[in-house]
Amino acid sequence: MKSNSFRLKIALLSGAISGGLLIAAGVLFWQLTQRLDLARVDRELRNLGSSHLDRVNGGDHWVRFESALGFVSGRERSGKFILWVKHGDRVLHQSPDWPAGLDPARFAQLTDYEAPFRLAPGQEPPPPPRRAEPISPTNPALPRKEPQFLTREVDGRQWRVGVMGNPYLTLALGADLGEFSGSLAHLRRVYLTALPVVLLLVAAGAWLLAARALRPVTALTHTVERITARGLDQRIPALAYDREMERLITVFNAMMDRLEKSFHQASRFSADAAHELKTPLTIMQGEVEAALQHAPSGSEQQRVFGDLLEEIQRLKSITQKLLLLSQADAGQLQLDRQPLDFTGAVRELMEDTEILAGDLKLEANLQPGVRVVADADLLQQVLHNLASNAVKYNHPAGSIRFELATEDAHATLRVHNTGPGLKAEDQEKLFERFHRGDSARNRAVAGVGLGLSLSREIARAHGGELVLETSSPAETTFALRLPRAMG
Repeated sequence: MKSNSFRLKIALLSGAISGGLLIAAGVLFWQLTQRLDLARVDRELRNLGSSHLDRVNGGDHWVRFESALGFVSGRERSGKFILWVKHGDRVLHQSPDWPAGLDPARFAQLTDYEAPFRLAPGQEPPPPPRRAEPISPTNPALPRKEPQFLTREVDGRQWRVGVMGNPYLTLALGADLGEFSGSLAHLRRVYLTALPVVLLLVAAGAWLLAARALRPVTALTHTVERITARGLDQRIPALAYDREMERLITVFNAMMDRLEKSFHQASRFSADAAHELKTPLTIMQGEVEAALQHAPSGSEQQRVFGDLLEEIQRLKSITQKLLLLSQADAGQLQLDRQPLDFTGAVRELMEDTEILAGDLKLEANLQPGVRVVADADLLQQVLHNLASNAVKYNHPAGSIRFELATEDAHATLRVHNTGPGLKAEDQEKLFERFHRGDSARNRAVAGVGLGLSLSREIARAHGGELVLETSSPAETTFALRLPRAMG
């Protein structure tokens, strides 16, 4: 998978967003749970302590109260609660296991009373209710001060302390947060254990979501891959996808309609033009040949007629190549496939090349008995084009080397020639129609830039390929691959 995959980017982005939201929600849930549990502890402390502040009770009462706290927490959890009570300047009670580092003198001083009671500055507090009588409108309970809660850590233990009181008593009731912290720690472990699994599920869901979102693009890609000269009728059904993709698919299909129409028009024009030019060119050739025969030997007329005949032959060659190319574009190139001795055909090619080569040196390394199934006439055009290019674009006293060998199910012919080589920009456009390199853009080197394009189309029509393998200042190599004839 490439790192710049659009699907991977979508999956990572959606996964990161979902995972980030999940983690943020977990953190918020954790904080909220911590606050709610702490508020629950505060309510428990307030309910336990405030119910004993209606009166002014003595030390025995607080001993019994602490004993009752042991039953609340459970005997196996002794030490969960601690108690400290002060009356005026005298401490009435302090739990035996009250932490030494927890100094009640440093607790906040309570000044405000709970509603609806309010004590004005300088006003004397109400007297305590009579001990022998129950609390009633005639024997009212003492007003309670607004409690305060704080958290302190002493000797490795965390305590939540509620400080509350009435006009005469100050009570500090603390709860060990160990159990509270333990439950939160368990919750944290469960969350952290489940988080990777959930993130993996989120990532898998994001990957599938990205695949679903990119399905129209994938279909578009597959359609484009199938587009060839014979596959311009490829279309994507717009109704199969969501509305957001309908416009893209509609525009693509409309573009393909225009492309198919233009291509067929261009193909028909090339074929029709080539076909219509054949007859007048043949007539012109006959007339010029007749005039050439009647022209005085060595005269200016004979030279002019000779040049005209050469240009007519050149035009006939162009029209023939255009006709073959238009047939190849339309997938209508007719092949008369027959078993062919490829080795023998290359040997004959070398004999013809030797006549044209002049002072060029010819070399050969041909595997004997190589056979292909091909149209002999069309294959001969390819071979002669490769050989003529090797002769035309060569150094004086250079060399041409032919190599023929079998590679798996293919027979490969390589034609090497010394020469100036091709520039990088010419290599990219080498098989384009009517393209000629700088060294070929003059009339001294015959050709119109159709030979290699036609040769490649013929090779592909046979199920093979023609490629430029190498091109350097020292040597240029073309490789023609054709399927072998088996058996």
